[in-house]
Amino acid sequence: MSEPTESRTGACLCGKIKYQLQGKAAKPLHNTVCHCLSCQRITGSALLAASIVSKEGFSITQGEDALKSHADTKSDSGQPLTRKFCSECGSRLFAFTPLNENIVMIAAGTLDDFEDWRPSKEQYCVHRLGFVDKMKGVESQDRHVTNMRSEAE
Repeated sequence: MSEPTESRTGACLCGKIKYQLQGKAAKPLHNTVCHCLSCQRITGSALLAASIVSKEGFSITQGEDALKSHADTKSDSGQPLTRKFCSECGSRLFAFTPLNENIVMIAAGTLDDFEDWRPSKEQYCVHRLGFVDKMKGVESQDRHVTNMRSEAE
């Protein structure tokens, strides 16, 4: 991935919700591909691509009133993962975990510079579907890739 600028932006499919990542939030702590069952369901696909960023510097710049939430209670930790999506087009945008209130999980496909996105980690490989190959040069874990409490602190 090219070196991010000091500011990055993104939006949902219909453009109603827009967000900005500035400063610390503009450089992901890591980019992950998640194969967990919840991510497969929420995307309707084999995996979810997400950038884990610092909450410091993250802001919704347009359409916050169009955001809807879903408390995903099927996480491994047993803690609800709050998933945010656009009420107009249904785009999944962000997720927040009580395990680390200093981070935001950004659905990578909503980034305006997504074409430069590359994963650095792959998680929940225990649920990787048979037609999805292991990613070369990417750290792989059967479950969580890292201790959520230590990131962005």
